[in-house]
Formats: sequence, C-alpha cells, structure tokens
Amino acid sequence: MEVVAESVAGIDVHQKQITVNVLIGKAEVKKPKKVTQRFETITARLRDCGNWLKQLGVQQVLMESTGQYWRPVWQILEPLGFKMILCNPRIIKNIPGKKTDQKDSEWLSELARYGLVTASYVPPRQIQELRESTRMRKSLTETMTVSKNEIHNILQRSNIKLTTYISDLFSGTGRAIMEKLENGEVITLQYIKKLMAKKRMKATPEQVLASLDGILTRNDRQLLAISMSVLRGLEAQLRVLEAQIDEQTEAFSDLYHRLQDLPGCGKLTAQVIIAEIGVDVSPFPDAHHLASWAGVCPGNYESAGIKHGSRILHGDVYLKTALLTCAMGARLKKESGLKEYYHRLVSHMGAQKALVALAHKILRIIYVIIKDGITYTDYKKSQRIEITLAAKHIG
Repeated sequence: MEVVAESVAGIDVHQKQITVNVLIGKAEVKKPKKVTQRFETITARLRDCGNWLKQLGVQQVLMESTGQYWRPVWQILEPLGFKMILCNPRIIKNIPGKKTDQKDSEWLSELARYGLVTASYVPPRQIQELRESTRMRKSLTETMTVSKNEIHNILQRSNIKLTTYISDLFSGTGRAIMEKLENGEVITLQYIKKLMAKKRMKATPEQVLASLDGILTRNDRQLLAISMSVLRGLEAQLRVLEAQIDEQTEAFSDLYHRLQDLPGCGKLTAQVIIAEIGVDVSPFPDAHHLASWAGVCPGNYESAGIKHGSRILHGDVYLKTALLTCAMGARLKKESGLKEYYHRLVSHMGAQKALVALAHKILRIIYVIIKDGITYTDYKKSQRIEITLAAKHIG
C-alpha cells in the first residue's frame, strides 16, 4: 500500500482520557517510529497533547466520532494547524482479537498513514452552533408533545371529553378552559359562550359544557397543574430558542430565503437544511454523494450478478426528516413540477418509495441552489417541453 502521510496520529477518544499513537517515517520505511501517549481530557491536558504533537512534527490527526467526546479534542487541536480527519466508527472497525485503547489508536494511525478512511463532514463552527440550536428545538418540541399527551391522558381518565369538540386544547378557547380546570374554577355556560362568541366552531356551547361533566379528582387536578406548568415553561424556552435561531440564520439570509422558494419548504425546514448541510457543498463531490450522506438514496446490493433491492441508508436523521417534510408539502402543491414527478413514480413504486425519491430529487435541487447561488423556478412538464422546443427552434 502507498503511504499518503509520513507523520500521523491516531486518537482513541473516551470521556476521561485519550490515547494517542503517532507514526513517523518516510514512505520507503517499512517500520515507522511509533510513539504512544495518554492524556486526560481536561482542557489543559488537551493543549499539552497539541503541543506534544507539534513537537513530533505530526501533520495529520485521525479520530473516531465517538458521541460528543471528540468535539473538545477537535476544537483544541484544529487551530494548531493539523489536518484533522473525523471518521465514522462503523467503517473503521479493527480486526477481531484483543481490544485495547492502545491497539485502537495504533489501528487509527495505520489507517491514516495509508489513507484508508474517508473523512466525515464537519461543518464550520457557525453552522455547528445553528445545528445545535435546531436540534434542541426538535428535542423541546418532542418533550412538549409528551407533556400534552400526559394532559390528554388525565382528561380521558377523568371522563372530560373536551377533545371531542375542541381539536386544540392548548390555544384559544381550549387553553382558556384548561386554565380554569387547572385552578379548580367553576366553568359556566355564559363563560363558554363568551369564549366562543368570535370563534367558528362546529360544537355548540352546550356541548362543550356537557363534555366537562367529569370527575377530576384532587390528585388529577394537581397532576394537571404540574403538567400545564411544565408545558408553559417549555413554551417559554422554545420562544427564546426560536429567537436565537432566527438571529443565527440572519448570517445566511440570502440562502434562507431562496430555499423557501422550493415547494413544501417552509421557514423551519429551511433552517434545518442550512444547519445540517451548511452554505458550502464543496465537501461533497456531487449531489449523489450528498444524497448518500443524507440517507435518501438506496444502497447497492448485488450477488451472483443479481441486483437485489436494499433499504435507504441511516444517514443524517435530522436532514432526512426535513427533506421528507418538504417532499410531503411539495406533492400537495398545485401546478408544481415536483408534484407531477411524484405522481409519475407513485403508480409503479408505491407511495413511500415515491416520497423518498421526491426527497432525493429535492436534495439534488438544494445542492445546485447552494453550489451555484441560483433561485429555484418551478416548471410543469408541459412548460419544460415548450421551453425545450423554443430553444431548439432558436438554435
């Protein structure tokens, strides 16, 4: 094998310590010099590690993406000028046998020396911060859903059938009634009529009042108050986080607005796309590499000359979810070329596969939008044919 780096370091990362193995030697040297050292993961010791690697003349550093443990190591070593490579643990598993931290670091340095691994995509710090914010927003939203489900459970076991007549208990009329229930106040027909005076609802005030005729025990009322308090706290924190994300997105306002020209791509989806991909697609050679990284294209499985179907890859779950959300919106948009594309596919491959294929196409469009700095223009199939014929006629 050809040596691609003459001075490399492999780092096996853990919570408390890192094991660093350095290989130094010319390409023609069969047995390069090997040096191994352990460092604690506190900031001062990681800086000592960086200085030690500089003294040894290390040019390239390879490490696994182990949870969040790799991030402080990366942030301290990257400014020192090393060529940093982060790799997926799935593709660099050591050969079976005895496993130790030292053997793992030696294996990583060997892989780096011969260039046998592909670097994972690590976005700039500004994009990383936006990514952290959008992912926390998703986590907060999911936690809010858990709290809302708990409130629904309390009402159902108390035989309060408010959800039968009010679809959203946590805004408008539903929220006002919930706060009355939480505080143990009497809810009258006149109060409900006042709430519903300016609302268009299928239910009558009498039906809503009848749905409240349940048995809310003291214990359930306390649990309801706790769940409502938790929900209000989460909603307040979500508003703060939304403002922070909007502020972080201002630096990429041009791309942010151009992405929203895509059918089905709203404000939140555009923010997630920027947070996961960034504003520079140069780390991905083409749109197909990006689609593979995102996990919206099927893998290849061929045996004995026969091609078998295979599932889509795991990929970036956050980006994949955003793309599928965008695809679900695009397939419903009237007068859209993407909608036509979806319906051409759904007839012979089914709804789920067609949706993933549409998400794949949208990601390829996003790649071009980011790379070339263009704005998306939607054309139906008939319009594209007219444009092609006109171009041929002019030519």
